[in-house]
Amino acid sequence: MNSRITFTEPQTEVEDASRTIGRIDGTEDGPTIIIFAGIHGNEPAGIDALNNLFANLEDQKEHFKGKLVGICANQQALFEGVRFVDEDMNRIWFPSIIDKIKRTASEDLKSSERQEIKELLGILKREIPDESESEYPVIFVDVHSFSSQGEMFAITARKQNHIDLLSSMHVPMIFGIEEALRGTTLRYFQDVGYITFALEGGNHQNKLTVTNNTAALMLLVASAGNLPPRYIPDYKDYKRHLVQENKQLPSSVKFIYQHIIEDGDDFKMRPGYTNFQPVKKGEWLANDVNGQIRAQCDGFILMPLYQKQGDDGFFIVREQV
Repeated sequence: MNSRITFTEPQTEVEDASRTIGRIDGTEDGPTIIIFAGIHGNEPAGIDALNNLFANLEDQKEHFKGKLVGICANQQALFEGVRFVDEDMNRIWFPSIIDKIKRTASEDLKSSERQEIKELLGILKREIPDESESEYPVIFVDVHSFSSQGEMFAITARKQNHIDLLSSMHVPMIFGIEEALRGTTLRYFQDVGYITFALEGGNHQNKLTVTNNTAALMLLVASAGNLPPRYIPDYKDYKRHLVQENKQLPSSVKFIYQHIIEDGDDFKMRPGYTNFQPVKKGEWLANDVNGQIRAQCDGFILMPLYQKQGDDGFFIVREQV
């Protein structure tokens, strides 16, 4: 990539940062983009990507249409460097739970994550326009990384407006996982009516993950119509980077299989598996207290789990026909 593109070092004092990492209010009406990062506290690359995004766009605000807001989702978990403190923040976005959080005083909420969600809901209420007042879409993005090695991808719904947006970002699309994973922000805001996707940029510790997420978010503001490419610094270099990184991957795949981890399973993934690695039915993938776990079908493995926290051992996907 062009040597002019620079990236920030990972933050070390997330607890002192404002929950709102950055915002741009356009000079004209346009789409609203809301970006969460750090909903899992062991995934700081999303925070760094948002810092890069707003730093790169600082001098282009006068050309911006609509609104762009970047939000730090789980501050306490980021400070502690863990996926979650009390419960997985990205598994409790059910309408009934969100309604209960809204109706409960913060000090009476039973977990750190629910207290943080209450703060997030306050921000979203202020930032997202009333549907009756805006003809432009709301786009919600949840930025992640993963514990294995391997290539980036985006999880989204098989809806034409979602596909149209992501197709110009040159990031492989995964369809169906948003229906398998319950209680995610992705599914919650999709049901509200927003265009939604989760951006999985790469391994937690790999510096390339920050680059991938930054590049995808830079292309997003162009794809959504908030800022023409000619005003985006190094737009062609970011686009070239994503095309090069993902050129050997399928442009879209569908979810086939999910291995769910239950309490007491003592799940251990066999070493060496990476995203989009082909697997065959019957292949020995992992172990638990009951013995060997073998692939139930052919396909590509996705997000093999190499960390202690998490309830999904791995996914298997297949290329769209």
